[in-house]
Amino acid sequence: MDFPDTLAAPLEVPPSAFDTAQMNFLLTGLVIPRVIGWISTISAAGVPNLAPYSFFTVASTEPPHLLYSAASATKDSVVNARETGQFVANIADQALVDALVASSAAVAPSVDEFQYAGLRSAPSARVRPPRVAMAKAHLECEVRQFVSVGSSTLVIGEIVHIHVDPAIWAGGRVQPNLLNPVARLGGSSYATLADVFSRPGPTINERG
Repeated sequence: MDFPDTLAAPLEVPPSAFDTAQMNFLLTGLVIPRVIGWISTISAAGVPNLAPYSFFTVASTEPPHLLYSAASATKDSVVNARETGQFVANIADQALVDALVASSAAVAPSVDEFQYAGLRSAPSARVRPPRVAMAKAHLECEVRQFVSVGSSTLVIGEIVHIHVDPAIWAGGRVQPNLLNPVARLGGSSYATLADVFSRPGPTINERG
């Protein structure tokens, strides 16, 4: 079915009503904002790769794990992770958004996306893939598992080293407004933090 321009009533349909592109458009418009994991890997031949993934999240904190989801097992970020068993999740801020978007270009595996996007790389502490030098936080990971989900591949890695720039740290923790991360919305839309508020959770058992 085609997407209507407006809805006269709630949309009530099974996922099978949409093709893959429509489903992607709908889900990425609803599940927002999505923090971007700017994933750097390196091929067995030593070619760096860099690509943004908004299907990205923390998978565990004990021990700490991250995951990113690639739409195809042939993506360089997946192929390289299989070859070397490592990746780095760089956290991009608003100042880096143009380079982040540039690094999403579909280029040949032989192309160094750091150079393509005009970015300086920095060596990592524990893994082979380089870091984005200007990013203010980096999470170095060792791959622990690949999981096929439909046509996508989840790459799950254990964090083995953390870099945090002093510029984003205050009061004993990372401050969201100082990190100023870039988030993905639907289509070509992005967002940064707007109002940040605190709402402490309940301190007593309110379940009755």
